Amino acid sequence: MNNVYKIRQKELVMKFLLIHLLAFLPFVTATAYNLKRVSVHDPSVVWDPATQTYYIFGSHRAAAKTTNLMSWTTFQAPWRTATSSNATNSAAFETPAVKKVMKGGVEVDFPAFSARKWAARGSNNYDINGNMWAPDVIWNKQMQKWCMYLSVNGEKWYSSIILLTADQIEGPYLYQGPVVVSGFHSGDAYKDTDLELVLGTLDELPSRYKMKTSGSGNWGERWPNNIDPCVFYDEDGRLWMSYGSWSGGIWMLELDEATGLRDYDVNYELTGTGNGITVDPYFGKKIAGGYYVSGEASYIEYIGGWYYLFVTYGGLAAGGVAGDYNNGGYQMRVFRSDSPDGPYVDARNTSAVFKSYLLNFGSNANDNRGVNIFGAYGEWGNQAKGNYGERSQGHNSIIAADDGRTYLVYHTRFQNRGEEHQVRVHQVFQNEDGWLVAAPFEYTGEAVTSADIATTQQVATDRIAGTWQLLVHPFKLNHTKKEIAKPSEIELHADGTISGAQTGSWSIEEGTSFVTIKLGTTEYKGVMIEQTLEPTDEQTIAFTCMNRNGVSVWGYQSSPATGIESIRTDPSAGSGADKWYNLQGQLVEHPRPGLYIKNGKKVIIR
Repeated sequence: MNNVYKIRQKELVMKFLLIHLLAFLPFVTATAYNLKRVSVHDPSVVWDPATQTYYIFGSHRAAAKTTNLMSWTTFQAPWRTATSSNATNSAAFETPAVKKVMKGGVEVDFPAFSARKWAARGSNNYDINGNMWAPDVIWNKQMQKWCMYLSVNGEKWYSSIILLTADQIEGPYLYQGPVVVSGFHSGDAYKDTDLELVLGTLDELPSRYKMKTSGSGNWGERWPNNIDPCVFYDEDGRLWMSYGSWSGGIWMLELDEATGLRDYDVNYELTGTGNGITVDPYFGKKIAGGYYVSGEASYIEYIGGWYYLFVTYGGLAAGGVAGDYNNGGYQMRVFRSDSPDGPYVDARNTSAVFKSYLLNFGSNANDNRGVNIFGAYGEWGNQAKGNYGERSQGHNSIIAADDGRTYLVYHTRFQNRGEEHQVRVHQVFQNEDGWLVAAPFEYTGEAVTSADIATTQQVATDRIAGTWQLLVHPFKLNHTKKEIAKPSEIELHADGTISGAQTGSWSIEEGTSFVTIKLGTTEYKGVMIEQTLEPTDEQTIAFTCMNRNGVSVWGYQSSPATGIESIRTDPSAGSGADKWYNLQGQLVEHPRPGLYIKNGKKVIIR
């Protein structure tokens, strides 16, 4: 097999057009698709310039690193306390290192908040193992420290986001204190938190926080469960944190760069009433979700003039449980804003904030807001050669890297592999309208940058005609039946028309990689690039596009067209039997290893 002569599409096409009869088939035998996989749930990506290494940190203390975003090595960052450089989970979050903070120019006491004890309030048999969720790590420029923002989860919304710091990105990390706390729904439990530091001394808990822990009118209809932090600098150098989940939605706070904790001098004026509160003095500003609508894992990145908000809708599991809409359906949705704290809207200008409960994922969804960057799919590319279809992709992070590329990092489950999950990385590009579209195949070292898309044409126009596989990513998949999107076959013709399973037209903006695909009456805008067909080393050309309703489509060329219209016998050469022709229709008397036409059929010589 290793002796098979590899024919690359670039070498085959040679700027001539092809037709269906003699379409090029993937005779290429790839070398090993040699990516080193890793399982990190809820991966958050960060770049360490000192070591030229990408890191991802995830739930349950999982972490991994790589220099190329393809081959990963796992590790675990240790916890540190005043008495131990390798503390246990139970001991790590008991005593904050910070004793004082600034408010109004005055140094004030900071609460001695035990994150573990707070989380344990919701359960008689609390175990912190398995309840350390979704850390986000960032380099604090002023502190000159690595700052980890970690969710310590508890039942009945007894959760908190805490700050830990380290001198080295791999730790050890020291607990500094709470950033924001949830679950003070009754009694005087709030006195263990920083609520009074924000609101001032209280005689009792404000009525808007007095909520039930079950049934109608519970905490989750109005207020967040404090998990899934994302911390980022805006373009003015201000430090922000988004957080929250199902329950009361995704909220935003401004942080104090000097401490990495909440900025206690930033005031938030109460706005709205009841479950419709959109700004709260303690929790900050609501930027997405609410009313128990699904949505978690917020992640914000500034790219090309916009702040993009990713929120994962649906349930994280692989699916397949009848009647359980929360079991499966993880799907990444995208909104954007020109301001770090919103408002965030989708391509139809629909707000990311809900005003009432609406089912927003699955086959029975009655709301489809957000750009669906992609969802569950299978039978794509060469997946049949060894991979299974992906499903329940989500809890992503995204990074606009120093190398000029933008990478989407997420965890995914698979169609027929239970709850197994792995990390995947795709490049992401802006289309002409400034919306993000994801490359159809995972990243394998392609050199194209975001700037290249707008200034160079990656795929020559005369290479585009041929047979293509088209994959539409719909909103309403039935996750209880493990439904996935599957490709159909279309033909892109040299005259700019499309035929096959769908009809329409295509065009590419000369001198750029911006492409427009029109299917029926619906226009999709995106980019055209060269990629590797996972899980082999075969090369192809591909497009990724989206329409104004937030539906994404992918395509890749499975067979370029040839310039051969027919195979005819050469009269001067006698009988045409057993004659060899190249892909340009020329008679070859002494064929070398490669791909040829013989007796009207394609034949490879090894």
